[in-house]
Amino acid sequence: MTRPRPYGMAAEFDDAGALVRAVRKARAAGYRRFETYSPHPIEEIDQVMQHWDMIAPIGFVSALTGGVIGFYMQYFIAADVYPTNIGGRPLNSWQAFVVITFALTVLFGLIAVFGATVFFQGMPSLYHPLFKIPSFRRASSNGYFLCIESWDEQFQPIDTSRFLQSLYPINVWEVDYE
Repeated sequence: MTRPRPYGMAAEFDDAGALVRAVRKARAAGYRRFETYSPHPIEEIDQVMQHWDMIAPIGFVSALTGGVIGFYMQYFIAADVYPTNIGGRPLNSWQAFVVITFALTVLFGLIAVFGATVFFQGMPSLYHPLFKIPSFRRASSNGYFLCIESWDEQFQPIDTSRFLQSLYPINVWEVDYE
């Protein structure tokens, strides 16, 4: 019986500088599918990992769609469905449409950003395979972790373990799904 593929290999580091160096070396070694865990954001890691964030473009397109829908809805009602000449104003009185257009722009944008965040971050996630690592709870206080995931093209359990050991971590673990 063959052993199932692990979730990945994880390594714990002393400080943020060691984690940044490890991420740079992992990227240079050809690894592309890895994740870092630390108690605070580390800007250098974001620059090295080069993640392309889909949340901002989705929010922008959705907000733009909401604004167009809000404006067109009011224009359609005022000019086509129920045209009423009040005080000699034109049927396309765009100044009156600004408030609802702005409100729908914000509403569509917020809903899209919330939905994209939930979808792309895999929330709600009540369990993660890294929770089985004994010292992983330190990731929220003073622990720095790098996990190379098994669906990376370069991932081979033995080679990846040797690579992580060469980075001089505190410890290296093979992380299983169960």
